[in-house]
Amino acid sequence: MSKAAVVGAVVIIGVGVVGGGGYYYMSNKANQELQNTISLIEKSAPGLSIKYESSSVSPFSQSATLQKLIIKDKDGQEYTADTLTLSGVSDGKVDTIAVDKFHTEMQGGKIDAAHIDVKNLDVPTGAIIVEDGKIKKIYPSKISFDLLNIQNASAFGPDKTGGTFAQYELKNYGLKRNSDQVLKQVDVKATTDGKEFLKLNQVQVNGLDLAGIIELVEQGQKPRAISGQPSKGTLEGLTAHVDDQDWSLDKFETDNSVAANGDLKSSAVFSGFKVSTAHNARLFLLKEMGYDQIDVSGNISGNYIKAKQEWSFTPFDISIKDVGNLNANMQFTAPEDLSNVDPQEVMSSYKLISLKVTLQNKGLLEKIFAKTAKEKNITADQAKENIVTMIKQDAQTATIPVQKQGDEAFIALINDPKQSLVIQVKPAQPVTALELMGKSQSEILDALNLSIKAEATK
Repeated sequence: MSKAAVVGAVVIIGVGVVGGGGYYYMSNKANQELQNTISLIEKSAPGLSIKYESSSVSPFSQSATLQKLIIKDKDGQEYTADTLTLSGVSDGKVDTIAVDKFHTEMQGGKIDAAHIDVKNLDVPTGAIIVEDGKIKKIYPSKISFDLLNIQNASAFGPDKTGGTFAQYELKNYGLKRNSDQVLKQVDVKATTDGKEFLKLNQVQVNGLDLAGIIELVEQGQKPRAISGQPSKGTLEGLTAHVDDQDWSLDKFETDNSVAANGDLKSSAVFSGFKVSTAHNARLFLLKEMGYDQIDVSGNISGNYIKAKQEWSFTPFDISIKDVGNLNANMQFTAPEDLSNVDPQEVMSSYKLISLKVTLQNKGLLEKIFAKTAKEKNITADQAKENIVTMIKQDAQTATIPVQKQGDEAFIALINDPKQSLVIQVKPAQPVTALELMGKSQSEILDALNLSIKAEATK
């Protein structure tokens, strides 16, 4: 938990709990009671000091406001705000908290937020452990609130690297509560010269037990999402410029659900993922073929049948503009929770039922023929025929059936744009990776029942 979060929690809980609820609102000595409360907070956290320029307390609106607030922790770190307003404070609950112009500096960097709102904060017994009048531990997972809203915030290091965002909003936070989050207009500066950056219009995550994930961390476990969560997620307008290369993603959407019988459905759809081929060694060949940019759209999906402990999974179903389409579907037996996969368990227990990969040409082969023709000073048709002849020669010398199948299927793909190359694995019985270890190549191929063929595109 960050120092800023700890200090903020101390102030909020101190005013709400240590201060004796809303009593001081109705007291004729309200401001004195406020000062007494702050003194108790300082004693509960040794080394903490809370100063302010002026204050006002309103019994009618049940609110208190501190102006020009300065909080300093035991290490000398300062946190400031122009104003801090709290209303409806009673028995560990606060109706509203509002902070204007929050600021802190640390290790040469600085963090700022123009405005922060918290609504309906509840800090139950056990969320903060106090021993001998001192705060010993804070459990953020046990705290709940209806809204956290941070506007126009920034964080920059001493070298001017960092970022800004226009708004972060978190609704319905607490254990066993499904939170909704949205982050808008993010701008990240990765280097002092500003050449490397990341921009994001908006990312939204709905239906996630965020407090439950934080509780796992508090218990020393690895953070992981609960099955079927988040229910929905959306990312829009991502752009990045890294190592002189441009990346962008128009949209990414996820959808997850859990049926009454425990079956799971998950899907992710993306569009407009664009990558420039310049200055990228991995895309050098595509650049040489005339592709200045790769434009990809597609989806990923998975369905889990709990009664069978069986997954139907589409790891990718993508369309690359002017290149081709690539699809893979597989079925395998595995437990519901794949977030803590143990490699040994995968080898010995996960059984492959089937795998099918389909490749459809949408311009890549034509680019290959054109590049070959240019290099050898021949026509594209001649280059195509030469490649077909070479593959036929390979088929004639093939020593295993699947090699010949692959050659013949690839020739069909070259000669007919309506054909697709299909690679399929369908063992007679589901098989584990451990069962294939130590077998010869031919024995493995037989066990997997591997086949390669050309099929009419659907």
